[in-house]
Amino acid sequence: MKTASAKNKGRELQKLVRDMYRNLGREFGLVDGDIESRGMGQPGVDIILSPFARSLVNHDIECKRHRRTSVGPLFKEHFEKYKDIESLKLLYHQDNYSDTLVTMRAEDFFSILKQAFSRED
Repeated sequence: MKTASAKNKGRELQKLVRDMYRNLGREFGLVDGDIESRGMGQPGVDIILSPFARSLVNHDIECKRHRRTSVGPLFKEHFEKYKDIESLKLLYHQDNYSDTLVTMRAEDFFSILKQAFSRED
């Protein structure tokens, strides 16, 4: 696959994830400019959140689109890069024939679950 084609697939995934956050965020007062997709090849997280967006969803988001995704090493690299930042580290990934998936640490998932359970009281 040519580099341009690979980057285009990655860009499509970033835009998909960005749009999912935008669609959800509109219900809570976010505008499109609050959630942006970082240009390909630029350093930093793939989805850029404004301070207001970050106050609602404190996520560091990496997006990977590969023919075959090795989730473990990709997530570890992303987590290590942002480990000193207090945020939920998420890796959105997709291979050629799968749905878009999200990976996070199990302890983070159960923390979210605990918060959801406590709100149901």
